[in-house]
Amino acid sequence: MVALRPLQVTLDDVCFCHWPVSEAAVQAAVPDWLTVETADGDAWVSAVAATVDRVETFGIEVAGPSELLTVRTYVRGPTGQRGVCVLALFGDDRRTTTAVSELFRITVGDATPRTLSTADRRRVLDAGERRLFECRYTAGGEPVAIPPDSLASFLVDRQRYFTTGRFGTHLVGSVGHDPWRLDRVDATVTGSVLPLVDISDREAEPLVHHSPGLRVSIAPPVPP
Repeated sequence: MVALRPLQVTLDDVCFCHWPVSEAAVQAAVPDWLTVETADGDAWVSAVAATVDRVETFGIEVAGPSELLTVRTYVRGPTGQRGVCVLALFGDDRRTTTAVSELFRITVGDATPRTLSTADRRRVLDAGERRLFECRYTAGGEPVAIPPDSLASFLVDRQRYFTTGRFGTHLVGSVGHDPWRLDRVDATVTGSVLPLVDISDREAEPLVHHSPGLRVSIAPPVPP
């Protein structure tokens, strides 16, 4: 693996789909040194699908436009720090997924995310001819700041990630960005990403958020 470098990732048309699940189901899917965090009585697993306009390191472009979908859950580290644990990563461009997967220390999945533009927008995840997940949505209105201490803030606005390095090393990385702003979205979701991360739980309608986009800086993970 090459030496990790900080990345600046410009995201566009970001669609968040959040499933409420049991705490026990999620705890079994994350490293045992992390504690699952709950909100409104549930743990949550989210699919974050976005168009990546540009990936840079030290101002140099290392990957161009692509589609990226990450599956993540919400955890606390050993010292109580809040963050996310990335459970799966899918992309349609090798350079983008390689750069991101090296930071998150996670293998890229075989399925392919796509964006289909019809009368509305469609974010899909396909494995060959089989459609695993689809979110059909329309978004609009003036984007607004996320209220603090809200469920939306819990699910969207995270500034660190946790992962496990070689020999079981505990690692934490920072994610820097301006405050997320969300607009109005009407969405219909078909399928689920939960089976992709070996989480079997009750069927529940996901909560959907949408943002026009943001520039995110992802620092390499280090021991806490």
